[in-house]
Amino acid sequence: LKPFAQVKSLCRILPDRSTMAVPTASAPGRKVRTTADASIPPQEALKVLKEGNTRFLNGAPTAAQTDKIMRKELVDMGQAPHTAIIGCADSRAPLETVFDAMPGDIFVLRNA
Repeated sequence: LKPFAQVKSLCRILPDRSTMAVPTASAPGRKVRTTADASIPPQEALKVLKEGNTRFLNGAPTAAQTDKIMRKELVDMGQAPHTAIIGCADSRAPLETVFDAMPGDIFVLRNA
């Protein structure tokens, strides 16, 4: 798989909310992003992606640690991805895995 530096991502342009504490994948109590969560600025979204990619490269992913409550939150409140990524349709490079993303974290469009 290609390292993060070679992956192109498109972050949504959002208002600057740099004063907000944003739970990241490495934070205790990591949860799924829903419409109840505030938007995060592109710089923070990129930081979250890089942190997730580092966990993936180090073999220490946390995204697989979802539970029934998290899935119910996504159903009840809807997802609120912080990033949209246009990626390859090649199943050998699943972007959700490469970025150690929780369900609802990223919106992926796969193109052949």
